[in-house]
Amino acid sequence: MVDEALIDLTQDRATLRRVYAPPAGDFSRVDVPRLPFATLDGEGPPEQTSIEAAVKVLYTAIYAIRREARKLMGKSFVEPPVEILYWADDMRDLAAGNREKWQWRVQITLPVWADAQKLKDSAAEARHELGDEPAVRWEVLAEGECVQVLHVGETDDLPEILAGLYGDHLPEQGLEADGPYHEIYLDDWSRVAPQRRKIILRQPVRPTQ
Repeated sequence: MVDEALIDLTQDRATLRRVYAPPAGDFSRVDVPRLPFATLDGEGPPEQTSIEAAVKVLYTAIYAIRREARKLMGKSFVEPPVEILYWADDMRDLAAGNREKWQWRVQITLPVWADAQKLKDSAAEARHELGDEPAVRWEVLAEGECVQVLHVGETDDLPEILAGLYGDHLPEQGLEADGPYHEIYLDDWSRVAPQRRKIILRQPVRPTQ
């Protein structure tokens, strides 16, 4: 049964553009609706090898769902992006780059018809490939009010952008962080040069308290 409170981004193209196509280079506000995800939590510093391993597990677990989505949508099917949430017990460790204290979660948004049971069935179909890998979970994320920006270029530029977000933009707007920092990778990094990669940097916010 489809959860009618969830937004079907395959049908609501206006919301899809609003949430996943922010302007490049400028911070903008967006109200992010409730969306379903396949998620997998990571442990330890978010090094490239551990992130890549988690992404591989996630794609393997949702393969049957992607196959069904392609069949239903035909040429309209678009591969959803990999998204990663980062947080720390003390969020100041995030801004300070103290990666050994970070926690992280890899996630990929699912069609609204792909509920928790669908994900469980999809993962079971791939059990021979997944082996003893950690179980992928179905979760709904409701970020609500967020500030985000599209960055085009290398990740070396991100610390300066985030310093501007947390050190200048949010205080100037009377806002503060309210939840995990969120990166959305719009390209397949194995196919796109570093200087052309597109990443959405998103931070849920609330009025400063």
